[in-house]
Amino acid sequence: AALMVFLFTFTSFGVVQILGGPTFSTLEVEIYRQTADLLDLPTAAVLTLVQFAAVGAVLAVHAWTVRRRESALKLVDPAHTARRPRGAGQWTLLAAVLAVVALLILLPLGVLVARSLDTPDGYGFGYFRSLQSVGDGGTFLVPPLEAVGNSVQYALAATGIAVVVGGLAAAALTRRGGRLVRGFDALLMLPLGVSAVTVGFGFLITLDRPPLDLRTSWILVPLAQALVGVPFVVRTMLPVLRAVDGRLREAAAVLGASPWRVWREVDLPLVRRALLIAAGFAFAVSLGEFGATVFIARPDRPTLPVAVARLLGRAGDLNYGQAMALSTILMVVCAVSLLLLERVRTDRTGEF
Repeated sequence: AALMVFLFTFTSFGVVQILGGPTFSTLEVEIYRQTADLLDLPTAAVLTLVQFAAVGAVLAVHAWTVRRRESALKLVDPAHTARRPRGAGQWTLLAAVLAVVALLILLPLGVLVARSLDTPDGYGFGYFRSLQSVGDGGTFLVPPLEAVGNSVQYALAATGIAVVVGGLAAAALTRRGGRLVRGFDALLMLPLGVSAVTVGFGFLITLDRPPLDLRTSWILVPLAQALVGVPFVVRTMLPVLRAVDGRLREAAAVLGASPWRVWREVDLPLVRRALLIAAGFAFAVSLGEFGATVFIARPDRPTLPVAVARLLGRAGDLNYGQAMALSTILMVVCAVSLLLLERVRTDRTGEF
C-alpha cells in the first residue's frame, strides 16, 4: 500500500499544478512546464529520466514483495475476518480515522457543492444552467456541458481497452515463467509511475505520421487513459486467476475442451466478479485522468477534468462558478460508478 501511495504522489500532477504553484513545483509539474510552456524538450527528457530511476527502484521493491507472498496467497472469506472494534483503544482509533476522512474528504466535497450553488442571485442552479452555452469568453468551442458526455464516452472506450489488455496480461502472468514473468509483471506496473504528462506528450509527438497519425482522432484519448487503467485491471484480476485450481483446467482439457472453452467454462465463471470490479476501477480512473489528457484532448471535445482546469485558469466569478459546477458533476459521476462497483464487490479480493 505504501509503495502504491508513493507512486501516485510522486507522479501527481493535477493537485500540485492547481494548489502548489511555482513555489511547490514537483518533477511532474516541471516536466509539463518545460514541454508545454518553454518547449525545452532536452530538460524535460532529463527530468523524465530522473523520475524513471526513482520509479524503477520502487517497482523493483514491489516485485520483490510480490514474489515473497505469492506462495502464501489465498482468498479468504471476509466473514471469517471481519469483526467489530474491541475495547476503547480500537473504538478511539476508528473514530479518529472517520474524523480525518470527514475533515479531508467529505468537508471539501461539501464545500465544493455549496460553492457550485452559491450564485450572485442567491442559491440556485444558475452556474449549472450556464454550462449549456458557449459564452463569450472564448474558453470553449462547445458548451462546457458537452464535457460530461465526452468524459463518459472516453472512459467507456478506455475501460474496454484496459479490460482486454489487462485481462490477457493477467492470464499470461498466471503461467509459470520464472524471471521473465516477474519482469513482465513489473513492466505492467510502469504506467502507475510514469509521468502522465510524459505519456500524453509522447503520444502527441509519436503518433503523428501515417499510418499511425492519430492526432485528430478521438481514440487517442482513450488509448492514453487505458494505459493508466491497465495496472488496476491486472492487480485486481491476478490474485483471483492465481487462486483458480489448475487441475480444473487440466480436467477440462482432458475431456476435450479447447483452450478457449476452458477459459469460458472454467476461468470466466470464477473471475467474472473480479472482471467487473476491474472494469469499474478502470472506468473511474479514466474519468478523472488529467495529466495525459490535457495534452491530447481536442479543443472541441474536452473532458471534465480538462474543462475544470480551463475554467479555473480564467478570471471571473462565472468561470469560477462553472468550474465548481463541473467539478460537482464529475464528483457525482465518479460516486455513482464507485457505488455500483461496491455493490458488485461483495468480497474483498484484489491486490494493488
